Amino acid sequence: MQRPYTTIIFDLYGTLLDIHTDEDRPELWEKLAHFYALHGAYYQADALKAAYLEQVQAQLEKQKNKGTDYPDIDILKVFKRLFSSADVKVSSQTLREVARLFRILSLEYVKPYPGAIELLEALKAHDLKILLLSNAQTAFTMDELKATGILPYLDSIYLSSEYRVCKPSPHYFNILLTEEELSPEECLFIGNDHIADIEGASGVGMDSVYLHTNCSQQDVPEITGAKWQLMNGDLGELLAILTAEGVLRGLHAD
Repeated sequence: MQRPYTTIIFDLYGTLLDIHTDEDRPELWEKLAHFYALHGAYYQADALKAAYLEQVQAQLEKQKNKGTDYPDIDILKVFKRLFSSADVKVSSQTLREVARLFRILSLEYVKPYPGAIELLEALKAHDLKILLLSNAQTAFTMDELKATGILPYLDSIYLSSEYRVCKPSPHYFNILLTEEELSPEECLFIGNDHIADIEGASGVGMDSVYLHTNCSQQDVPEITGAKWQLMNGDLGELLAILTAEGVLRGLHAD
């Protein structure tokens, strides 16, 4: 018998990568204001934070007005607007630099969960297609995929900032299915959010795995849509399940 899936689709943060950020740190906004001042855009730290939050909301409202359910934005446009509001024009390279600085200053840590690399290696060794479908910003995430060693295992990457739509929108899942020429039945989605990941995958007919990790909502209702649930978030246990179920062997378990 053929194995049940040809493609494994992962969420990223809270699933493969453990992360903690704090965008309320006063020193973040003080140093970011200094960066803007170096380019001729003068803000007090508190004013810069307020303007940033206002621009984020404005960009989200713009997408909502276009009829987008679960909208997302490109954070680079927010940083650009903060410059243009001060009558300063900057290059795309400068925008990438300010985004990188913002992320580094807000980041406490980002690292693969125990067993994440081993799981990816096993999937790759069995010729399974590995895709990423994440609610994330390209300006932040591509650096972190490289730094954590995740990037080489991914066959394709889908980030919500590129499409201006987030999980659990069926439209976002269907973008991936269409571009990869896949049917939902041949895909297994793995994620740590019971709504964005599990309800989202179920909404387009995909099987899914729910991982309860330190990044998951603490109290979750009964999860009925997932094929498997790992309330300990153990990726090593998930690897054992996928092996027993024939996802890696190529055969269904007896």
